[in-house]
Amino acid sequence: MVTVGITQQHLMEVYSDPYITKVGHDHRPAAPIEHPNAMYLSAWVGNSFAGAFLVIRQSAVELELHALLKKPFLKYSRNLGVACLTWAFAQPILRVTAYIIEGLEAAKNYCIKLGFKEEGRRRCACVQGGIVKDVYVLGMTRQDWGIV
Repeated sequence: MVTVGITQQHLMEVYSDPYITKVGHDHRPAAPIEHPNAMYLSAWVGNSFAGAFLVIRQSAVELELHALLKKPFLKYSRNLGVACLTWAFAQPILRVTAYIIEGLEAAKNYCIKLGFKEEGRRRCACVQGGIVKDVYVLGMTRQDWGIV
């Protein structure tokens, strides 16, 4: 289950989890994003907090999504991802976008299994562990979601 909003305690739990923070960028600390266009959805398996999804409104028609799921709950990641996408496409948008750092093939494959399509790559778009990396751009349109 995915719910709108997150407690400060759960937000700090997500951003202090070593499994989640290992995918961070060198130039941006692993910390909650506080911006009018950013919000968090809480992910739950039963009564257990499983992590969160960061949603960033890029425009009136596009949301950027990031999964911040705790390792013990990865076996539920597909169901949680579908719940997040169901929420996203209940909004008046046309598409969702996911940016995946090069080398995070499991994250890229997760998005593809959810129905995202690879749309391109941003070359030299981030630095991770002192290494310059590309970032994959994956997208899903409302029409794509309708066929999943």
